[in-house]
Amino acid sequence: MSIENKYNVIGIMTGTSLDGLDCSFIKTDGQNFVSIKFEKTYNYQQNYKNILIKIIKYLNKKKSIKINHYVKSYDDIVTNKFIQIIKKFIKEHNIKYSSIDYIGISGQTVFHDPKNKITIQLGNCKKIQKKLKLKIVGNFRENDIKNGGQGAPIAVFYHKYILNNFTSSALILNLGGIANISCIKRKKLIAFDVGPANALIDDLMYYFDRKNYDKDGKIAFKGRQDQKIIDKYKKDIFFKLKYPKSLDREHFKKYLNLLKKIKKEDSICTASMMTVEGIIIGIKILKKNINTVILTGGGRNNLFIFQTLKQIFKSKRKNIILIDELNFNGDFLESQAFAYLAIRCVRKLPLSLPTTTGVKKPISGGLIYQ
Repeated sequence: MSIENKYNVIGIMTGTSLDGLDCSFIKTDGQNFVSIKFEKTYNYQQNYKNILIKIIKYLNKKKSIKINHYVKSYDDIVTNKFIQIIKKFIKEHNIKYSSIDYIGISGQTVFHDPKNKITIQLGNCKKIQKKLKLKIVGNFRENDIKNGGQGAPIAVFYHKYILNNFTSSALILNLGGIANISCIKRKKLIAFDVGPANALIDDLMYYFDRKNYDKDGKIAFKGRQDQKIIDKYKKDIFFKLKYPKSLDREHFKKYLNLLKKIKKEDSICTASMMTVEGIIIGIKILKKNINTVILTGGGRNNLFIFQTLKQIFKSKRKNIILIDELNFNGDFLESQAFAYLAIRCVRKLPLSLPTTTGVKKPISGGLIYQ
């Protein structure tokens, strides 16, 4: 149990890549102390991914803002998947239930409309608590939305913890389904989404080859970028918005039809360069002297993206490193973050700032189910 405000907590995260559920068991005070105990990813099977894709398409087609009966039926499927995997994680690592203070759950994002301040995550924390008989912390975004925020990006205080222990002149670049950056500018924490990271690439890989991702960027290396598509992409209205700003996974899907019409290798190469271009635009509008870019998330393993960024940053006298070099596993940074945020919620510490989500004032968030 907790000793001197340090808690044993499991964080679970399933992101916009839709590839699986990450679990991290850590000890933390939600501020200056983090000790990582066990971590594991549980990959989703394609039939379950197809269910998530179906509900995402439904919500974006309807532009629905209500959790209707149709959506609730899928909520139960996601809830049961969470319960199944959490139980498995606890059992596989011989964790005593009595040693777990809290479980922090991010929920599966299926709809995000920052313009209208709407965000929907599936996974019913009340049902999970009832089944596991453990204290659950979830619904991290609701209070942010109620107070004028966009509800995302929400994990940035954990990035701040890392930056404070590394260097304030660094920037954390998270490459999940969506790419987002976090940094400290004039002693203020800044965070915002910059564009797609893996989402378009993964969707195209499944379309062409029924594969989930471009391993090591091998397909991208074989292709040539389509400059017309790149130029059209760079004119997207999202890049003209000021930060803080956030994205729905579906926003850039409008370019998929264009990418599907060209040769596979060129399509994957172009989508990968779109990821790079979005990052460059994001860092440019930040208007901060960045010495080091710290790369995290699944996209850091894409050698095409990594080497292209490295070459660009070298010309701008910026260094790029993997977060793994700081003894953090980049595959689990977000699940660690939701464990960390759970304790910030318990201690009523801020989760959102005007400079991270656009919320009116620094606020805490999350709900405790017990």
